[in-house]
Amino acid sequence: MEVADSAQLLTSDGMLGPMHRPDCRLSTRRCVFSVALPRAVLSAWVLSCAAPAFAWSGHALDTWAALKDMPELARLEPVRVESLDAFLVAQADALGPVLDAAEAWSREHVPAYPPRPEALRFDAAGAQLPDERRRRFIAALRIAPDVRLALFLKRLSPNDAVGLPSLARSRVSTLADDDGEDKAGASPFVALREGETVSPLDVVATASDEPDYGLDIGLWENNGTEQGRVYGFGKQPFGNPALSFGTQAPFHMGFYYESPIVYAAAGFLKRTYPEYRIHLYRTLALHALRTGHDYWGWRFAGWAMHYIQDLTQPYHARVLPGVSTLRMLWINALDIAGAPGAKARAIRLVSNRHLALENFQRTAVVAEQGAAGEGPLLRALADESRGASRPTAATAGDEAGAGSSTVFGEDDPRAVVAKRSASAADALDREVAATLPARYVDDTGFEFGVDARGVDLNEQLAKNGPAARDAMIRVVVPLMREYGVYSRAFVRAMLAGGRPGNADPTRAR
Repeated sequence: MEVADSAQLLTSDGMLGPMHRPDCRLSTRRCVFSVALPRAVLSAWVLSCAAPAFAWSGHALDTWAALKDMPELARLEPVRVESLDAFLVAQADALGPVLDAAEAWSREHVPAYPPRPEALRFDAAGAQLPDERRRRFIAALRIAPDVRLALFLKRLSPNDAVGLPSLARSRVSTLADDDGEDKAGASPFVALREGETVSPLDVVATASDEPDYGLDIGLWENNGTEQGRVYGFGKQPFGNPALSFGTQAPFHMGFYYESPIVYAAAGFLKRTYPEYRIHLYRTLALHALRTGHDYWGWRFAGWAMHYIQDLTQPYHARVLPGVSTLRMLWINALDIAGAPGAKARAIRLVSNRHLALENFQRTAVVAEQGAAGEGPLLRALADESRGASRPTAATAGDEAGAGSSTVFGEDDPRAVVAKRSASAADALDREVAATLPARYVDDTGFEFGVDARGVDLNEQLAKNGPAARDAMIRVVVPLMREYGVYSRAFVRAMLAGGRPGNADPTRAR
């Protein structure tokens, strides 16, 4: 069977244009074709595989476990809760230059970065009303204008924050309450009052979950939103622009280590922006800490930390873990030839494994927290056995990866965190496929995101396959250790650079 001249490539405007003709003759022995991945086909792959736009679900508990034993954090005085409006009034004149410096860094360091339009530069002059100052600040950050930004904490157990008023999820997040927490009166959120005090640990742990509450929703030109038309990010590079939660994917994934062949055919994969978000919020956090606004310093730090933690998820650092470039090319050739089944199966399996891994991790950590807060995953999150060291750019590809630096550098999200995640992705995919029940990870007729609602994989394995559960714990422990190491390294960078009068210690690196 021969393939006709059907290979085509989508232009940047989404129009189909001709691509060079493949010479592909499919047989049981060989397939000879030009090395090309039509954007239309690969985009469909990424769209489906990137659909689970959340990486680790439940950052707050994981962050708390990673940081709770840090003596440097425990020594800090409680911080006074401050509204965003009060922060913006106090720092109205300073924030414009601060955000300009962050913007200049992104333009220089983030590949394929879409510059912030000049009209969005933060300038508080003439903004007499709090709502107008807030609108200008949100626009300068290029986050969703309906973001809640309430004063709140997230309870990590029913015994947390006793006595504080409950806060509905809808007051914290713009996303749908799929679990029905508000209807059941089981919201995990409590309201804070301006002027009361709270621990920095509670602030940063809660804030590390917040970017998944709608900050990055609907920001692209083709999302049908006003912000998408003015923010300057262009068209959504991947993910489904019609699914609100999927529109955040390019900000939470970093595909920095794909094959050059893949990049040559699908340059849109380079348009991922966690580095931009990390640096922006890190800059704001350091400024707030240096100027005595500690509540917002630690809240912005939690936002930045979220994207670092997302990059520790190997399924957020590789497009298709477990699928080699050669296999992608072969499956692509089959799809062009009119046999799309292999592509559909590959997408379904990778997506199911991604979601199944996160389901197991989340349910296992919650179970450990409920069992007196002890267990191998919580211990891994808090593990300081390698001292205060963490992997460095020079050791990012090593198995142990321990380095001597304690400072989290500006380039580390790409050069260290994502690099190690990407290198671990294929092996992780094999382990997940070999360990979890085949129905969830090896059955293309099963769609985990739809058919597994209410599934608790940790509980299921504990009852029916304790050996498999123990094996999955061994799979997840190294991931949680990495999560904890980078979270603590980032906090130490905040502590070192956030004292009044201090400069960011990484600037001289």
